[in-house]
Amino acid sequence: MASPETRDDDEFVTIIGRDAEEISKTFRTEGLAEQQFTIVHRIGRHRFAFADGGPIGGLFDGRPMLAATFARSARR
Repeated sequence: MASPETRDDDEFVTIIGRDAEEISKTFRTEGLAEQQFTIVHRIGRHRFAFADGGPIGGLFDGRPMLAATFARSARR
C-alpha cells in the first residue's frame, strides 16, 4: 500500500558504500541525477533487517556501511 507521498510506480535506488564519497561517486557514475533521481534522506548509517525477522547473517561481512536512498517520481 502506497503512502500519500508515494505511488506504487515511484522508483527507488539505494546505494550502499564504505563512505559518503563512494556513494556520491556511484550516484554520479550511474547518471542518477540525469535520470531525475533525488536523495530521499541524508547519507548515513543504516540498519538492515528482513521483514520476516530472519537473521541477516554475514551481510557486508560485518563491516560498517553507509547508505543513501534516491527516488524518482512516477509523476514526471
